Amino acid sequence: MLGAKRVYTLYVNMPNLTSASGSWVLNFAELDEADSGGYKRREASELAGPVPLRKVDPKYPPELRTAHVDGEVVLYAIIRKDGSVDSIQLVHSVDPHLDANAMEALAQWKFRAAEKHGEPVDLEAVVRIPFRSRAPSF
Repeated sequence: MLGAKRVYTLYVNMPNLTSASGSWVLNFAELDEADSGGYKRREASELAGPVPLRKVDPKYPPELRTAHVDGEVVLYAIIRKDGSVDSIQLVHSVDPHLDANAMEALAQWKFRAAEKHGEPVDLEAVVRIPFRSRAPSF
């Protein structure tokens, strides 16, 4: 989904009922609206990734946990220069309720913006949100 761009990965620890198995995974790349998708040579510059300031966990209804409805909801979103999250789209569904809860939760997240050359930049991100009905066995 992120094309030929340089992709970075951020693991966000969310050990709780929704994602007892561990982290949310955010794969992100700089959102460059002027990029035509070509293979032009880009200057080698590292992107300082976003930092979650406010994390909201999606609701996992008890009846879905009891019924062992689980899996990984995958969302696409834009993390803006101001740290807000918008343009959220469903990439991979688990259950309509879990999908909606994941989208609603992600929309409430707030980040310290990613930076390139000390300036905030918009990012596009693919976010993997695990829903596990049972705690992992170690």
